[in-house]
Amino acid sequence: MTLVTDVNLVSAVSNAGALGIYAAGIDNINIECLRNQIRKLREATDRPFGINIMLASKYAAQVVDLVCEEEIPIVTTGAGSPAKYIDKFKKAHVLVAPVVSSIEAAVKMEAAGADIIIAEGMESGGYIGRITTMSLIPQVVDAVNVPVVAAGGIADGRGMAAAFVLGAQGIQMGTRFLTTAECAIPEKCKEILVKASSKDAIVLGDRIGVSMRIRALNTRMITEIAAYEGEKDASIERYEKAITEAIGKLYTGDPEQILLGAGQSVGLTNDRIRVQELIDTVIKQFRDIELTKFGY
Repeated sequence: MTLVTDVNLVSAVSNAGALGIYAAGIDNINIECLRNQIRKLREATDRPFGINIMLASKYAAQVVDLVCEEEIPIVTTGAGSPAKYIDKFKKAHVLVAPVVSSIEAAVKMEAAGADIIIAEGMESGGYIGRITTMSLIPQVVDAVNVPVVAAGGIADGRGMAAAFVLGAQGIQMGTRFLTTAECAIPEKCKEILVKASSKDAIVLGDRIGVSMRIRALNTRMITEIAAYEGEKDASIERYEKAITEAIGKLYTGDPEQILLGAGQSVGLTNDRIRVQELIDTVIKQFRDIELTKFGY
Protein backbone atom coordinates (compact mmCIF):
# COMPACT_ATOMS: atom_id res chain seq x y z
CA MET A 1 0.00 0.00 0.00
CA THR A 2 3.00 2.32 -0.43
CA LEU A 3 1.83 5.62 -2.01
CA VAL A 4 -1.79 4.49 -1.49
CA THR A 5 -2.25 5.13 2.22
CA ASP A 6 -2.64 8.71 3.37
CA VAL A 7 -4.11 10.54 6.35
CA ASN A 8 -7.63 10.44 4.92
CA LEU A 9 -7.70 6.69 4.27
CA VAL A 10 -5.86 5.59 7.41
CA SER A 11 -7.94 7.77 9.73
CA ALA A 12 -11.16 6.60 8.04
CA VAL A 13 -10.22 2.96 8.71
CA SER A 14 -9.41 3.66 12.35
CA ASN A 15 -12.52 5.80 12.84
CA ALA A 16 -14.61 2.95 11.42
CA GLY A 17 -13.40 0.63 14.17
CA ALA A 18 -10.55 -1.18 12.44
CA LEU A 19 -6.80 -0.47 12.63
CA GLY A 20 -5.56 1.88 9.96
CA ILE A 21 -1.95 1.32 8.85
CA TYR A 22 0.13 4.06 7.23
CA ALA A 23 2.73 2.69 4.80
CA ALA A 24 5.97 4.55 5.39
CA GLY A 25 7.37 3.69 1.94
CA ILE A 26 10.67 2.26 0.74
CA ASP A 27 13.25 4.64 -0.71
CA ASN A 28 11.31 7.89 -0.86
CA ILE A 29 10.89 8.57 2.85
CA ASN A 30 11.18 12.09 4.20
CA ILE A 31 11.31 11.63 7.97
CA GLU A 32 9.97 15.07 8.85
CA CYS A 33 7.16 14.63 6.33
CA LEU A 34 6.32 11.29 7.94
CA ARG A 35 6.33 12.93 11.38
CA ASN A 36 3.94 15.56 10.03
CA GLN A 37 1.63 12.86 8.64
CA ILE A 38 1.58 11.12 12.03
CA ARG A 39 0.56 14.33 13.73
CA LYS A 40 -2.13 14.98 11.15
CA LEU A 41 -3.41 11.46 11.75
CA ARG A 42 -3.73 12.24 15.44
CA GLU A 43 -5.82 15.27 14.55
CA ALA A 44 -8.02 13.18 12.25
CA THR A 45 -8.63 10.28 14.65
CA ASP A 46 -8.50 9.66 18.38
CA ARG A 47 -8.26 5.91 17.76
CA PRO A 48 -5.14 3.75 17.36
CA PHE A 49 -3.31 3.47 14.05
CA GLY A 50 -0.07 1.82 13.03
CA ILE A 51 2.91 2.34 10.74
CA ASN A 52 4.20 -0.18 8.21
CA ILE A 53 7.99 -0.24 7.94
CA MET A 54 9.73 -1.75 4.92
CA LEU A 55 12.95 -2.96 6.53
CA ALA A 56 14.76 -3.11 3.17
CA SER A 57 14.60 0.68 3.06
CA LYS A 58 17.81 2.55 3.74
CA TYR A 59 15.70 4.78 5.99
CA ALA A 60 14.30 1.93 8.12
CA ALA A 61 16.35 2.77 11.22
CA GLN A 62 15.19 6.40 11.09
CA VAL A 63 11.56 5.32 10.78
CA VAL A 64 12.00 3.00 13.77
CA ASP A 65 13.36 5.90 15.83
CA LEU A 66 10.47 8.13 14.76
CA VAL A 67 7.87 5.47 15.60
CA CYS A 68 9.33 5.12 19.09
CA GLU A 69 9.56 8.88 19.61
CA GLU A 70 5.95 9.36 18.53
CA GLU A 71 4.76 6.41 20.65
CA ILE A 72 2.96 4.67 17.80
CA PRO A 73 1.13 1.70 19.38
CA ILE A 74 1.91 -0.88 16.69
CA VAL A 75 4.13 -1.41 13.65
CA THR A 76 3.85 -3.95 10.87
CA THR A 77 7.06 -4.87 9.10
CA GLY A 78 8.05 -6.43 5.81
CA ALA A 79 11.07 -7.12 3.58
CA GLY A 80 13.36 -8.21 6.38
CA SER A 81 13.56 -9.09 10.07
CA PRO A 82 12.79 -6.54 12.79
CA ALA A 83 14.92 -8.53 15.28
CA LYS A 84 17.58 -5.86 15.76
CA TYR A 85 14.91 -3.28 16.58
CA ILE A 86 12.81 -5.40 18.95
CA ASP A 87 14.43 -4.14 22.18
CA LYS A 88 13.92 -0.55 21.09
CA PHE A 89 10.27 -1.24 20.25
CA LYS A 90 9.69 -3.00 23.57
CA LYS A 91 11.14 -0.09 25.55
CA ALA A 92 8.81 2.28 23.69
CA HIS A 93 5.81 -0.07 24.26
CA VAL A 94 5.35 -0.58 20.52
CA LEU A 95 3.75 -3.85 19.44
CA VAL A 96 5.55 -5.56 16.54
CA ALA A 97 3.65 -7.46 13.85
CA PRO A 98 5.87 -8.81 11.05
CA VAL A 99 4.27 -9.86 7.78
CA VAL A 100 5.47 -13.35 6.83
CA SER A 101 4.77 -15.70 3.94
CA SER A 102 6.14 -18.95 5.35
CA ILE A 103 5.94 -21.08 8.48
CA GLU A 104 9.71 -20.87 8.97
CA ALA A 105 9.63 -17.07 8.94
CA ALA A 106 6.76 -17.03 11.43
CA VAL A 107 8.73 -19.17 13.88
CA LYS A 108 11.80 -16.96 13.51
CA MET A 109 9.78 -13.79 14.05
CA GLU A 110 8.18 -15.16 17.21
CA ALA A 111 11.61 -16.17 18.51
CA ALA A 112 12.85 -12.64 17.78
CA GLY A 113 10.11 -11.20 20.00
CA ALA A 114 7.21 -10.42 17.66
CA ASP A 115 3.90 -9.78 19.46
CA ILE A 116 1.70 -10.71 16.50
CA ILE A 117 2.32 -12.60 13.27
CA ILE A 118 0.62 -11.45 10.06
CA ALA A 119 0.58 -14.54 7.85
CA GLU A 120 0.07 -13.47 4.24
CA GLY A 121 -0.80 -15.92 1.49
CA MET A 122 0.29 -15.55 -2.11
CA GLU A 123 -3.17 -14.31 -3.14
CA SER A 124 -2.25 -10.89 -1.76
CA GLY A 125 -1.17 -7.82 -3.68
CA GLY A 126 2.36 -6.45 -3.62
CA TYR A 127 5.31 -8.65 -2.66
CA ILE A 128 4.24 -12.27 -2.17
CA GLY A 129 5.44 -15.68 -1.08
CA ARG A 130 4.57 -19.10 -2.52
CA ILE A 131 2.00 -20.56 -0.10
CA THR A 132 -1.73 -19.95 -0.33
CA THR A 133 -3.62 -18.37 2.55
CA MET A 134 -5.72 -21.50 3.11
CA SER A 135 -2.58 -23.61 3.58
CA LEU A 136 -0.46 -21.02 5.37
CA ILE A 137 -2.76 -19.86 8.17
CA PRO A 138 -3.41 -23.16 10.02
CA GLN A 139 0.26 -24.12 9.80
CA VAL A 140 1.40 -20.79 11.23
CA VAL A 141 -1.27 -21.01 13.95
CA ASP A 142 0.08 -24.44 14.92
CA ALA A 143 3.69 -23.27 14.83
CA VAL A 144 3.53 -20.15 17.04
CA ASN A 145 2.03 -19.11 20.37
CA VAL A 146 1.31 -15.46 19.59
CA PRO A 147 -1.86 -14.20 17.88
CA VAL A 148 -2.01 -14.71 14.11
CA VAL A 149 -3.60 -12.26 11.68
CA ALA A 150 -4.58 -13.69 8.28
CA ALA A 151 -3.95 -11.80 5.04
CA GLY A 152 -4.09 -12.51 1.34
CA GLY A 153 -7.27 -12.76 -0.71
CA ILE A 154 -9.61 -11.64 2.09
CA ALA A 155 -12.18 -9.06 1.06
CA ASP A 156 -15.41 -9.74 2.94
CA GLY A 157 -16.98 -11.35 5.99
CA ARG A 158 -16.85 -14.80 4.41
CA GLY A 159 -13.08 -14.57 4.09
CA MET A 160 -12.88 -13.31 7.66
CA ALA A 161 -14.96 -16.23 8.92
CA ALA A 162 -12.79 -18.70 7.00
CA ALA A 163 -9.65 -17.16 8.51
CA PHE A 164 -11.06 -17.49 12.03
CA VAL A 165 -12.02 -21.11 11.44
CA LEU A 166 -8.41 -21.71 10.37
CA GLY A 167 -7.27 -20.32 13.71
CA ALA A 168 -6.53 -16.66 12.96
CA GLN A 169 -7.57 -14.03 15.49
CA GLY A 170 -7.83 -11.18 13.02
CA ILE A 171 -7.57 -10.29 9.34
CA GLN A 172 -5.71 -7.76 7.23
CA MET A 173 -7.19 -6.34 4.03
CA GLY A 174 -5.56 -4.10 1.45
CA THR A 175 -6.94 -4.52 -2.07
CA ARG A 176 -10.55 -4.11 -0.95
CA PHE A 177 -9.85 -0.56 0.23
CA LEU A 178 -8.55 0.63 -3.15
CA THR A 179 -11.98 1.56 -4.50
CA THR A 180 -13.24 3.22 -1.33
CA ALA A 181 -14.22 6.87 -1.49
CA GLU A 182 -11.43 7.79 0.93
CA CYS A 183 -8.67 6.15 -1.13
CA ALA A 184 -6.73 8.79 -3.06
CA ILE A 185 -5.69 6.76 -6.11
CA PRO A 186 -6.92 8.21 -9.44
CA GLU A 187 -10.52 7.56 -10.43
CA LYS A 188 -9.37 5.90 -13.66
CA CYS A 189 -7.54 3.31 -11.56
CA LYS A 190 -10.65 2.68 -9.50
CA GLU A 191 -12.67 2.16 -12.67
CA ILE A 192 -10.22 -0.52 -13.82
CA LEU A 193 -10.23 -2.18 -10.41
CA VAL A 194 -14.03 -2.37 -10.27
CA LYS A 195 -14.08 -4.13 -13.66
CA ALA A 196 -11.12 -6.42 -12.95
CA SER A 197 -11.32 -10.13 -12.16
CA SER A 198 -8.91 -12.29 -10.18
CA LYS A 199 -7.00 -13.23 -13.35
CA ASP A 200 -6.08 -9.56 -13.78
CA ALA A 201 -3.91 -9.68 -10.64
CA ILE A 202 -0.77 -11.17 -12.17
CA VAL A 203 2.62 -12.14 -10.72
CA LEU A 204 5.95 -10.66 -11.83
CA GLY A 205 9.40 -11.95 -11.00
CA ASP A 206 9.12 -15.70 -11.58
CA ARG A 207 10.99 -15.92 -14.86
CA ILE A 208 13.74 -13.45 -14.06
CA GLY A 209 14.48 -15.08 -10.73
CA VAL A 210 14.15 -12.29 -8.17
CA SER A 211 13.76 -13.32 -4.54
CA MET A 212 10.62 -11.25 -4.01
CA ARG A 213 7.84 -11.68 -6.55
CA ILE A 214 5.14 -9.05 -6.84
CA ARG A 215 1.43 -9.31 -7.67
CA ALA A 216 -0.08 -6.31 -9.43
CA LEU A 217 -2.98 -5.18 -11.56
CA ASN A 218 -2.32 -6.11 -15.19
CA THR A 219 -1.81 -2.77 -16.93
CA ARG A 220 0.00 -2.19 -20.23
CA MET A 221 3.18 -1.35 -18.31
CA ILE A 222 2.96 -4.61 -16.36
CA THR A 223 2.46 -6.56 -19.59
CA GLU A 224 5.65 -4.96 -20.97
CA ILE A 225 7.62 -5.79 -17.81
CA ALA A 226 6.33 -9.37 -17.89
CA ALA A 227 7.41 -9.69 -21.54
CA TYR A 228 10.85 -8.31 -20.71
CA GLU A 229 11.27 -11.02 -18.06
CA GLY A 230 11.18 -13.61 -20.83
CA GLU A 231 13.95 -12.04 -22.90
CA LYS A 232 17.30 -13.85 -22.98
CA ASP A 233 19.32 -10.78 -22.04
CA ALA A 234 16.94 -9.61 -19.30
CA SER A 235 18.75 -8.28 -16.24
CA ILE A 236 17.46 -8.07 -12.68
CA GLU A 237 18.80 -4.52 -12.40
CA ARG A 238 16.78 -3.28 -15.39
CA TYR A 239 13.73 -5.24 -14.22
CA GLU A 240 13.85 -3.70 -10.73
CA LYS A 241 14.35 -0.23 -12.20
CA ALA A 242 11.23 -0.70 -14.35
CA ILE A 243 9.27 -1.85 -11.29
CA THR A 244 10.36 1.19 -9.27
CA GLU A 245 9.50 3.59 -12.09
CA ALA A 246 6.07 2.02 -12.61
CA ILE A 247 5.27 2.29 -8.88
CA GLY A 248 6.24 5.96 -8.94
CA LYS A 249 3.82 6.72 -11.79
CA LEU A 250 0.69 5.93 -9.75
CA TYR A 251 -0.53 9.54 -9.77
CA THR A 252 0.65 10.57 -13.24
CA GLY A 253 -2.79 10.17 -14.82
CA ASP A 254 -2.27 7.22 -17.15
CA PRO A 255 -3.49 4.05 -15.39
CA GLU A 256 -1.91 1.88 -18.09
CA GLN A 257 1.59 3.08 -17.14
CA ILE A 258 1.53 2.21 -13.46
CA LEU A 259 2.26 -0.64 -11.09
CA LEU A 260 -0.57 -0.95 -8.59
CA GLY A 261 -0.28 -3.83 -6.15
CA ALA A 262 -3.57 -5.74 -6.18
CA GLY A 263 -4.45 -9.17 -4.83
CA GLN A 264 -6.69 -11.85 -6.28
CA SER A 265 -9.51 -10.48 -4.13
CA VAL A 266 -9.77 -7.75 -6.76
CA GLY A 267 -12.50 -9.98 -8.19
CA LEU A 268 -14.55 -9.06 -5.11
CA THR A 269 -13.64 -5.38 -5.32
CA ASN A 270 -16.49 -4.53 -7.63
CA ASP A 271 -18.12 -1.42 -6.21
CA ARG A 272 -17.51 2.07 -4.86
CA ILE A 273 -18.08 2.28 -1.14
CA ARG A 274 -17.12 4.37 1.87
CA VAL A 275 -14.74 2.89 4.40
CA GLN A 276 -17.29 2.89 7.22
CA GLU A 277 -19.83 1.05 5.09
CA LEU A 278 -17.22 -1.46 3.95
CA ILE A 279 -16.08 -2.34 7.47
CA ASP A 280 -19.65 -2.47 8.81
CA THR A 281 -20.60 -4.82 5.97
CA VAL A 282 -17.63 -7.11 6.56
CA ILE A 283 -18.36 -7.38 10.29
CA LYS A 284 -22.10 -7.94 9.76
CA GLN A 285 -21.46 -10.64 7.18
CA PHE A 286 -18.94 -12.27 9.53
CA ARG A 287 -21.36 -12.25 12.44
CA ASP A 288 -24.22 -13.57 10.32
CA ILE A 289 -22.25 -16.70 9.45
CA GLU A 290 -22.93 -19.58 11.81
CA LEU A 291 -19.65 -20.05 13.66
CA THR A 292 -20.91 -21.40 16.99
CA LYS A 293 -19.94 -24.95 16.04
CA PHE A 294 -16.35 -23.74 15.82
CA GLY A 295 -16.44 -22.04 19.21
CA TYR A 296 -16.93 -18.46 18.01
